[in-house]
Amino acid sequence: MSIMNFIRKHLGRNLVLPSIVKPLFPKVEIAIAAIFKNEAPYLKEWIEYHKLIGVERFYLYDNESTDNVIEVLQPYIDDGTVLYRYIKGKALQMKAYSDAIYYYKHETKWLAIIDIDEFIVPVEKDTLNEFLKEYEGYPAVGINWVVFDSNGLVTKPEGLVTENYKRAEAAPNLHIKSIVRPDRVFDLINPHFCYYIQKKLGVNENFEPISGAFTNTCSVNKIRINHYLVKSEEEYRKKCEKGFADSLNSRVFCKEWLNAKEYKIDNTIDKYLPKLKEAMKRR
Repeated sequence: MSIMNFIRKHLGRNLVLPSIVKPLFPKVEIAIAAIFKNEAPYLKEWIEYHKLIGVERFYLYDNESTDNVIEVLQPYIDDGTVLYRYIKGKALQMKAYSDAIYYYKHETKWLAIIDIDEFIVPVEKDTLNEFLKEYEGYPAVGINWVVFDSNGLVTKPEGLVTENYKRAEAAPNLHIKSIVRPDRVFDLINPHFCYYIQKKLGVNENFEPISGAFTNTCSVNKIRINHYLVKSEEEYRKKCEKGFADSLNSRVFCKEWLNAKEYKIDNTIDKYLPKLKEAMKRR
């Protein structure tokens, strides 16, 4: 598949595209691409947290939000931290990610493709930059989820998501999200996984090849993604009302997800909380 066919597959067949995409902004080491809808209460924490671990730029696709997202994002838009796009329609996650991979592939060395309820957590290292140094020879790193439940909360609490939710499912999760080298992406297969040029494979934290959206084993000793899947019951119900970002299917409220049958208290992200709280005060 040529790059032109790749982008038409995901963004639309009637596009007239340049053969060479020239960078508009100085290249950064690490960026994130994400699509969202009505996530204004969470964006500041999510951005400030990821800045702490080394993310320099955010390619954010606003899928018809009706809350005060612009008010929250404006300082980051003004200083160039956030490149904001407003997009209309349904099930646009794949198109948004394809857009980011294609148009910004020369503006960032690494591109993390994650959601607003996902926080990348280096475990052994303090920053993503330090972690990724060991993976320079690979087109991507797949990172396993650690999924958190409602912490027994019914209504949305005050304070930080990263501080309020500590109950993680005890069972290992084989699902991944990826940090990719966008200039090495051949095709975007789903929001979790890509094919890469020269048929090369991404790896997990143990340098084991990844060939899909799931790993054979779960390993989160070096890095993980804290996935705050439901938050409180109130927040989870609102999430279900929004539906899915990658399909037209309705999101069904699943009461069992609110409180994991078996969980463990997980404080891994706490090492970042003092600096995160200070950062939240500055803006």
